Amino acid sequence: MGTDPGGLANPALDQAAALLRQGEPAQAEAIALRAAKDDPVSARAWFIIGAARHSQGNLDAALSAIERALALDPDLHEARRAFAAILLELKRPNEALAQVEELLQRRPAATDFLVDAGFILEELGEPAAALARYNEALQRTPGDFRGLLNRGALLARLGRLEEALRNNQTLARSHVGSAAAHYNLADVLLRLDRPAEALASVERSLRLRPDDANALMLRGLALAMLERDAEAHAAFARAREADAAAAGNFRTAAAAAVGVAVPQRLTLDPRQIRLARLLERQKVCDWRERGRLIDGLRALAADLRSKPFPLEEMGLYHTALSLPLKATDQQALARGIALAAVERAAALSINAPAAIGSAGRTDGRIRLGFISPNFRDHPSAKLHWRHLALRDRTRFETFGYSLHRGEGPLKQRIVEACDEFRELSGLDSREIAARIARDGIDILVDLAGHLEHSRPEVFALRPVPVRASYLGLPGTMGGELIDYRITDAYTTPPEEESCWSEKLVFLPDTFWIYNDREAIAEVKAGRREFGLPERGFVFCCFNTNYKIEPDVFAAWMRLLARVPGSVLWLLDGGEAVRRNLQREAASHGVAAERLVFAPRLPHAEHLARHAYADLFIDTFYCGAHTTATDALWAGLPVLACLGDTMASRIGAGIVRAAGLPELIAPDRAAYEATALRLATQPQELAELRARLARSRSTCALFDTAQRVRELDLAFETMWQRHRAGLPPESFAVPRTSGAGA
Repeated sequence: MGTDPGGLANPALDQAAALLRQGEPAQAEAIALRAAKDDPVSARAWFIIGAARHSQGNLDAALSAIERALALDPDLHEARRAFAAILLELKRPNEALAQVEELLQRRPAATDFLVDAGFILEELGEPAAALARYNEALQRTPGDFRGLLNRGALLARLGRLEEALRNNQTLARSHVGSAAAHYNLADVLLRLDRPAEALASVERSLRLRPDDANALMLRGLALAMLERDAEAHAAFARAREADAAAAGNFRTAAAAAVGVAVPQRLTLDPRQIRLARLLERQKVCDWRERGRLIDGLRALAADLRSKPFPLEEMGLYHTALSLPLKATDQQALARGIALAAVERAAALSINAPAAIGSAGRTDGRIRLGFISPNFRDHPSAKLHWRHLALRDRTRFETFGYSLHRGEGPLKQRIVEACDEFRELSGLDSREIAARIARDGIDILVDLAGHLEHSRPEVFALRPVPVRASYLGLPGTMGGELIDYRITDAYTTPPEEESCWSEKLVFLPDTFWIYNDREAIAEVKAGRREFGLPERGFVFCCFNTNYKIEPDVFAAWMRLLARVPGSVLWLLDGGEAVRRNLQREAASHGVAAERLVFAPRLPHAEHLARHAYADLFIDTFYCGAHTTATDALWAGLPVLACLGDTMASRIGAGIVRAAGLPELIAPDRAAYEATALRLATQPQELAELRARLARSRSTCALFDTAQRVRELDLAFETMWQRHRAGLPPESFAVPRTSGAGA
């Protein structure tokens, strides 16, 4: 905000303006008030009064004074800019924008006003309009510092990194003496995985501003990516010494720069930062440093087995499930994350003791709590609302606990399916545990695992007698967070129990559950409307993009090469995914147009388009879960390959429960051979599709009521063991029969 307004010569007001520049706002205000008393129509006096009050933090009084200045002189542009700035501080951005638009009507070509408008539009959540304003400003004044600075930052936030890079290179060249210009260039270079250049830029920034905590933190991130870990540690330490608060606040920006999901859990361990960033590349199918990532995670797992230590970044485990790691490696990573949760829990205490269970109530019902960050518009919510609704209310009382706020029809269905539903996303972990304890929950069931927005420390606080996990991530939670993991003996063979920290509960046919009320829209469009050829075999995989990996992609490319006219139909994960997969296809000699990307659609419409695919082909290391069940529900056969971990066996387990065991390949060679045979022998595939259609109403996979009966028996067994004073132990749930719920 300007502090030295122009106007007619007035020695007293000149003195007030000088005092304001010198950081003496109280004296400046006193002099300006006397001047206003002598000359009540002096707009400049009232502007200085407003500026002085603003400097003293008295925003409402400042606004009133500047409003008076504008009433006296509507053309006092600096006063109107100041008025807009104060309105923005007061969280009144629409009014602030109106003031800047008034300025633009008076001076349409003013670069500063255009940049001001862009900044306010960003605050209003209108990035496209903001970018248009910045572009207009820079067309009028190509080298404008604020225009380039703001545009580059906005382009980076929008993920338009190459454009941001060109913008910030121009900024750094034209403003070589600006620390901010070099810092912003370094930030974009780091986001573009060019850490050596980022380091050079941030060091230029630090030469101009040596104690800038943000720049020191960014330097640490660049050094971490370059595996200069001791220097990275030193840079982080120096940042905290320079400005501990600023270094702490840097977490959000740092998380964006390296791709960490939860800023509050950004670790300052260089190795974890590096691995988290490399894992983020897998989400967009950028496999160029995949070997470095796998080696790094294997080494980290070995270190954790040798001497366990806390891991803060959950993504190191989540995305690692799609890598060729052994179950023992996965367990070591999970244990590190569990140790971090235990450490956080140790710093907390809850205000109520753990629940004593149903013995303290008269109705005898077991009180179940289901906790998840995904009770919202999320694929897993489609699975959960139905089993919650089908629970036997004469034996169970059901509580739902949401860890991440979201609205919509799925959320409402879950709320209605529970006896009690509590939105806990605004509470800290101690408060969440205390709330659950006060509710007297007997068994708390985690439905997510180590995911973004999860709170594993709540389980470490032990607010309930029995802790279980169901669905969620296909792997152990590690440590002593969970007593029982619900699975099945095909997906998790009993002989692999040593790879689990939990005791295993084996359901009879499959642990997977599906919503047997899932609607499929009427098929109206034709193949071409989905970007598919009218003729030709359509291989399909709608798995989340991070599950696609080089080994399976190479097999897919060989299939395309051997089946003329065939295409591969994938879920569209954005420009980066398309670009990376098309580049990989070209390296296998396959034309880019043979990859067809499916945009996201409402779920019923998504299910309907499966009719235009011929065969769903699963991934190797982390297979299809809900996507496989969706395909089978829609009548599309799924080919799976049996792996060595739970993550790599779920797809096969789902296919088995659908009654199509011949579509489970024992190894990759058989997987590829089966896919080729089905693509070239349409009669065999047609028979499989017909069998699937006939068995949909009778197969174990879609018998949701039966699955709920099995789950209920599992929960009763857990609770009976607890009531008998027995420790958790693995057990198998017997096959039951009964009327549909």
